[in-house]
Amino acid sequence: MSRNQLAELTVAVLRYAVGCIAHGDEAALLELGLESEQLREIAALTLEDIENLDAVRVSCVEVRIQPEGFQILMSRLARARRNKGLELALIQADAPELMMRTLFGMKQRDYSRTRRLLGVETGVGRPPSLDEETELALWRAVADSLSGNPRRPLEPDLYLQTHRELGVPMRALWGCTQRWAQERNAEAKPGHGHS
Repeated sequence: MSRNQLAELTVAVLRYAVGCIAHGDEAALLELGLESEQLREIAALTLEDIENLDAVRVSCVEVRIQPEGFQILMSRLARARRNKGLELALIQADAPELMMRTLFGMKQRDYSRTRRLLGVETGVGRPPSLDEETELALWRAVADSLSGNPRRPLEPDLYLQTHRELGVPMRALWGCTQRWAQERNAEAKPGHGHS
């Protein structure tokens, strides 16, 4: 890293520290390793001093990557990349908006925009009912994976896999798994079925 880049990093860190002091974020300040005298000096900086940080090209910041934190970061990035791919694949397969909100917390406007970008036609009305044979095949494919949570009975990748393997429309697949998870949840409640 060049001296100029290190100086820019120093400016960014000091501005960050000023913000942390202003918001009383002591935990973040402790992570920076600042001593109490340094904190007092940073807190005393004026707006003019902060503006002049860019002109003073001196570095006082040491950069190190923490191996454990780096691995957590990379793992989360990989999960985010995988989830984004699943989101796009599910929307491409005509996943309903409620499904995307439940599985990924997707907002309605993001759902609509993504559908438009992918060129997915908007389905009209309720999905067609599945015939008995298809519904039985679907049940066999997902029964073991149904959770006690009717809002999220299956993981996103299992929805996609089942849709691709059985050719069941995503909207029908979502409807069936929601219904079955609710039925399982009701059966698991104490006193269910007793008079």
